[in-house]
Amino acid sequence: MQREIFGIDAIGSLIEILKEYDVKKVFIVHGKNSYRASGAEKEIEDILKNFEVRRFFEKEEIPSYEVILKGISAVKDWSYDVVIAVGGGGVMDVAKCINILNANEGNAEDFIRGKNTISKKGKPLIAIPTTSGSGSEATHFAVTYIFKEKYSLAHKYILPDISIVDPQFTFNLSRDVTASSGIDALAQAIESYWSVNSNAESLKLANESIKLILENLEGAVNNPSEENRINMSRAAHLAGKAINITKTTAPHALSYSMTSHFNISHGQAVAISLGEFLIYNSEVSKSDIQGSRSIEETKENFGNLIKILGCRDAEEAGDKISRLMKSIGLKTRLHELGIEGEEKLNLIADKINLERLRNNPRKLTKENLKQIIRTIS
Repeated sequence: MQREIFGIDAIGSLIEILKEYDVKKVFIVHGKNSYRASGAEKEIEDILKNFEVRRFFEKEEIPSYEVILKGISAVKDWSYDVVIAVGGGGVMDVAKCINILNANEGNAEDFIRGKNTISKKGKPLIAIPTTSGSGSEATHFAVTYIFKEKYSLAHKYILPDISIVDPQFTFNLSRDVTASSGIDALAQAIESYWSVNSNAESLKLANESIKLILENLEGAVNNPSEENRINMSRAAHLAGKAINITKTTAPHALSYSMTSHFNISHGQAVAISLGEFLIYNSEVSKSDIQGSRSIEETKENFGNLIKILGCRDAEEAGDKISRLMKSIGLKTRLHELGIEGEEKLNLIADKINLERLRNNPRKLTKENLKQIIRTIS
């Protein structure tokens, strides 16, 4: 069970946590620029001044296998007591992978590709987000890319032992990062709500997250205040807890090749198909339903989701998502991101992550996918 600490100045709890774990050596993974810009460096380095510290950072848009190998090498000869991850989702993924793969003997790539099974827990992991988006501090999976192919490590041992969500570290976020990370949180909450794996707990978490994001994201981007920043931090954390139960679905599955092949930010890549998938999934029938729920339950679930979004039907909900994206400076068509032409559009369809499609409430054929891609092109 993860311990969660939330609120302004929550970072002050770190010193007591380190004492509790009798820590002497700290391995800290952080972003290259975000660590300082967020204000986390000033707070955390003061706390760590009496500890032996080894730092690791790598400036990359995606958590690549090469970076993870560098991180493992950085601590292979060093017996650290705790890992602290400070940053956005990519930093969290790198820290999670380094910690768990360093603890388990064997070829790291075999674990990532699912050829070997995780059997040992890493050192205690403390996750401190500096964005309000990924919710990675609350999940038991970690993403990495091998030769632009996305993989996800998933195991209960990967869940951080402690999450410290201090919204003050998001106060200096740029407009672009606020928009991209915030829309990612919305996509996670919506996908969790319609996922075949949803349950009463995840639905409650997703419901609260969606409402907070609809009330606060546009303000956090265009007119940031402490209040909307705090609310977005809470919303992102709730969305992370929700997908920790359900996993994500089709919009995330479609997004990964956009990020790895075309350098599109994760949140933008996920959100661009969110409205279309909402419409597509809401039209589920007995012939193409996935999961154990009845068609009646699934339809009711979509009715509830559309009400939470403040809309009358799926089309209106899709339009609302599109309007929100435009209002925070995100693109709603692939050609606006430089992704156009049959070759590029087919690449997105061909590289889709099949694992995430199994969580989708409605089956998807290759032709369905290509139609959705054409619609958002």
